[in-house]
Amino acid sequence: MSFETFIQKVSALIARVNDGTTVRFHHDEEKGRYYANCSDGTTIIGNSSALRVTVRFGSGHQAMAAI
Repeated sequence: MSFETFIQKVSALIARVNDGTTVRFHHDEEKGRYYANCSDGTTIIGNSSALRVTVRFGSGHQAMAAI
Protein backbone atom coordinates (compact mmCIF):
# COMPACT_ATOMS: atom_id res chain seq x y z
CA MET A 1 0.00 0.00 0.00
CA SER A 2 1.20 3.51 -0.63
CA PHE A 3 1.95 6.00 2.13
CA GLU A 4 -1.03 8.14 1.05
CA THR A 5 -3.36 5.12 1.28
CA PHE A 6 -1.93 4.27 4.72
CA ILE A 7 -2.66 7.82 5.91
CA GLN A 8 -6.22 7.69 4.55
CA LYS A 9 -7.02 4.32 6.11
CA VAL A 10 -5.53 5.08 9.52
CA SER A 11 -7.19 8.52 9.57
CA ALA A 12 -10.55 6.88 8.83
CA LEU A 13 -10.05 4.45 11.74
CA ILE A 14 -9.11 7.25 14.14
CA ALA A 15 -12.11 9.32 13.01
CA ARG A 16 -14.40 6.42 13.96
CA VAL A 17 -12.97 6.40 17.49
CA ASN A 18 -13.89 10.08 17.83
CA ASP A 19 -12.31 10.57 21.27
CA GLY A 20 -9.84 13.34 20.47
CA THR A 21 -6.96 11.03 19.58
CA THR A 22 -4.43 12.70 17.31
CA VAL A 23 -1.97 11.00 14.95
CA ARG A 24 1.50 11.88 13.65
CA PHE A 25 2.58 10.09 10.47
CA HIS A 26 6.14 9.22 9.52
CA HIS A 27 7.62 7.39 6.51
CA ASP A 28 10.97 5.57 6.87
CA GLU A 29 12.09 5.44 3.24
CA GLU A 30 15.14 3.24 3.93
CA LYS A 31 13.07 0.41 5.43
CA GLY A 32 9.89 1.09 3.43
CA ARG A 33 7.83 1.36 6.61
CA TYR A 34 5.04 3.74 7.56
CA TYR A 35 4.36 4.80 11.13
CA ALA A 36 1.28 6.32 12.72
CA ASN A 37 2.00 7.43 16.29
CA CYS A 38 -1.25 8.04 18.15
CA SER A 39 -1.55 10.38 21.11
CA ASP A 40 -2.84 7.50 23.30
CA GLY A 41 0.47 5.63 22.89
CA THR A 42 -0.65 3.24 20.16
CA THR A 43 1.66 2.81 17.16
CA ILE A 44 0.42 1.49 13.82
CA ILE A 45 3.13 0.23 11.46
CA GLY A 46 2.56 -0.53 7.79
CA ASN A 47 4.77 -1.07 4.76
CA SER A 48 4.74 -0.70 1.02
CA SER A 49 4.36 -4.41 0.25
CA ALA A 50 1.42 -5.51 2.44
CA LEU A 51 -2.14 -4.54 3.29
CA ARG A 52 -1.72 -5.72 6.88
CA VAL A 53 -0.44 -3.50 9.64
CA THR A 54 1.11 -4.14 13.03
CA VAL A 55 -0.56 -2.42 15.97
CA ARG A 56 1.52 -1.93 19.13
CA PHE A 57 -0.26 -0.92 22.31
CA GLY A 58 -0.14 -1.18 26.06
CA SER A 59 2.78 -2.82 27.81
CA GLY A 60 4.45 -4.53 24.86
CA HIS A 61 1.27 -5.95 23.30
CA GLN A 62 1.16 -6.34 19.54
CA ALA A 63 -1.39 -7.48 16.96
CA MET A 64 -1.67 -7.79 13.19
CA ALA A 65 -4.67 -6.36 11.38
CA ALA A 66 -5.87 -5.91 7.80
CA ILE A 67 -7.10 -2.42 7.05
